[in-house]
Amino acid sequence: MIALPAAMTEPELSALHQISDNEEVGRYRLANPLEVGAVLRQLHNRADFMTVHFAHGKQLLLTRILMVDVPSRMFCFDWGGQDALNRALLASDRNICVAAPDGVKVQFVIGRPREARIDGQPAFISSFPEDLIKLQRREYFRIETPLANPFLCRMTAPNGRALSLQLHDLSLGGIGLWASPAEARQLERGTRLEDTVIELGAAGTVQVDLEICSHRPMLSRSGEERFHLGCRFLNLTRSAEAGVQRLMAQLERERKALTG
Repeated sequence: MIALPAAMTEPELSALHQISDNEEVGRYRLANPLEVGAVLRQLHNRADFMTVHFAHGKQLLLTRILMVDVPSRMFCFDWGGQDALNRALLASDRNICVAAPDGVKVQFVIGRPREARIDGQPAFISSFPEDLIKLQRREYFRIETPLANPFLCRMTAPNGRALSLQLHDLSLGGIGLWASPAEARQLERGTRLEDTVIELGAAGTVQVDLEICSHRPMLSRSGEERFHLGCRFLNLTRSAEAGVQRLMAQLERERKALTG
């Protein structure tokens, strides 16, 4: 059983709520098993949290996907910490699963799962859903920024210290930043940073206010601990947004040229 956090922040819990019935989701629906499997595998590889809502929305289980088998169209997800909740889920015929990797809402429905064993530990196993909603709007699309000559974000932390953090990814809705544990401690979730300056190489600079939305612990290739900080733009101007969009298109073209 994977260790889950004792408590999640309100923004994190909100991200794992079900998609509203008012949402127009038809064009975001994936029914091809290979596409469904690719999304589930991404959730597994990233170790993203997933909530399973059942008992007509009255109960939920916080979990992670442990294994995805595309040929057999099966996947496993982790056992919860409360045995009564696990047993209730095993008896539930309709269960809504929700995840939000990088703010992209993913939702699908599964039938009654079965109990399984993964590395000797209890887990749930289920067939693939018939379809899956991946609510990826324009502002949620993220692209990783260059490793050589990395882009930088310069800011003043709440304690008054000047920080310069490397960008990991860029979207029209915000940026992802790399931070050391010491830097991450100065930038708690919910922190608002005014007048940050994002240096985007030849594309120039953007001045914008940011809000820290998420902390994700990571390990570098050398085994060094660091954090990925997810940030959203608070006041991106139209001209700055257009510049970011042009840069993202350029980075995507360069990525495709390298990967063929």
